[in-house]
Amino acid sequence: MGIVAGTVSYLRFISADLPDQFEVRFCDVLNAHAFHEIDAHSDVEIQRGWVRFDDAFEANFEPPTLVDSAGHILFRLRIDTLRIPNTTLKAWSMREERERCIKLGRDKLSKKERDQLKLEVKKKLRLRSLPKMQLVEVDWNVSTGEVRLAATSKAIAVQFIDAFEKTFELKLDPVGLLRLLALRGLKDDEIDALARLEPERFHLIRR
Repeated sequence: MGIVAGTVSYLRFISADLPDQFEVRFCDVLNAHAFHEIDAHSDVEIQRGWVRFDDAFEANFEPPTLVDSAGHILFRLRIDTLRIPNTTLKAWSMREERERCIKLGRDKLSKKERDQLKLEVKKKLRLRSLPKMQLVEVDWNVSTGEVRLAATSKAIAVQFIDAFEKTFELKLDPVGLLRLLALRGLKDDEIDALARLEPERFHLIRR
């Protein structure tokens, strides 16, 4: 796991202040927004939800173990995608269309028949396919409010912020360098001094 191993790039955010005795409420909302498998019989292509940090197939968050000994909440956002590529769908649809024409003794199908056949083929392919699974680690420091997302993709970040704010009903803001330094304990005058520094060139200028 990247966050635990310390070998991962991540985005930083800061959450609004945590409410008192948040453990019970947070477990309730995490479990309420837990991940559920995509039903292959449905038309759903993307499903997301929270899972445990140590188990991609389990939620079951409990107040006594929500915050670890270091004062962090560790969990993951699971995003599954079950989408049949257009090339695959087209190839299988053409094959089924040829077989249907032979069976019916016809040269071609009507547009309505082709559209219906395409839907049938898509359903069959969904039943034979496994969703693409994405697991994104989250580390929430309850003392500082800093939230680290083990991803750098803008698309993943948008999904995460939306899921986080809907689940916890807390505002989540990106953390820039100056805000991060404050979280790390630097005083305002020290941060102001750093902000006034001018970049220095360390390479030779050819004339």
